[in-house]
Amino acid sequence: MKKFLSVTLILALALTLCLSFVACKGDSQDVDKLTEIKYETLLADYLSYPDAANDAKMATISRNVTEIFNDSSLSDAQKIAQIMDRATKNEIECAYFSFFRNQVGETKIGGNSGQLVYQRFRKQSDTLKDDTTIKLPINHNFGALESNFVTSADIRYVNNGKYNRMSNKSNIVYNKDTGLLEVEQWKKHSKWNIDEEAKWSRSYDEARKTCINWNVENIVDSAKTISLTLKQDENNNEYYELVFSVNVGVANADSTTIKRLEEDNGGKDMKYEYCNFVIQIWKNGLAKKYQIDESWSGKIGGIYSGSAQSKSEIVFSYSERDLDNSKTESIYQGILNR
Repeated sequence: MKKFLSVTLILALALTLCLSFVACKGDSQDVDKLTEIKYETLLADYLSYPDAANDAKMATISRNVTEIFNDSSLSDAQKIAQIMDRATKNEIECAYFSFFRNQVGETKIGGNSGQLVYQRFRKQSDTLKDDTTIKLPINHNFGALESNFVTSADIRYVNNGKYNRMSNKSNIVYNKDTGLLEVEQWKKHSKWNIDEEAKWSRSYDEARKTCINWNVENIVDSAKTISLTLKQDENNNEYYELVFSVNVGVANADSTTIKRLEEDNGGKDMKYEYCNFVIQIWKNGLAKKYQIDESWSGKIGGIYSGSAQSKSEIVFSYSERDLDNSKTESIYQGILNR
């Protein structure tokens, strides 16, 4: 999350959004009302129980989330911390996955403010990484330099052993009909046709940008509402729902947690104000859906004092058909053939 001013969770929290920035004007796109995204148009099997290949992979995992959930020696806060750490590791060890993240927040930079929309669409296996991240301020009064801090679009594409990165050649637009950020034209970025295997990005450090991990286990605030519930979807597939908050005093006192927050946002003197979660994890240990409500403040880029509040929703799929990379491959081929 390089300089993503609408707070994404790093908690150690670390939902890092590694982005590059493009120059932009200080103009703002006005959006009267944000559109609810229809995730089924993006992921055919979103919120569906993981397929046989992923379920079989999870069956081999030692101390999976069910064992943690049933461990009577642990407090609820300890169970949550361990389950989330386990879910992070399971993202590395599953056969393949896809997710879409939609994050919207209010951001203040210096004396100016606006809304910030961040979206990430990632498809990952050991042979494919198709990862698009787009960020756009709307309804804002930022100047050009401030807008530059919070505007970006990148595709990181690893296929057939080659890494190619693309950035936007045309303006980023918020589509009021779909609620999606869109780029009409793309161009080569700094890295192009570099030897790389997709499985290299399947690391714990990379996974913590999606799932949540802690450097300190007492990060879950036991003084606030905590619930761990085993539920069923409409097809009788079981999943765990975790409702909890982060102890921001513990988070802010942990040097590694704050270091990650500052590094990922290009900031300093940063701290969390609040972090609240509703997390759903399939009984086999794979993430189903995350909802995150968070806020932080600090100095961004060594220049601006700022603060941010945001809400995120991340939905996951574990099916081969949601690994379809035809759209990105078409963009890549279009750049090659110009």
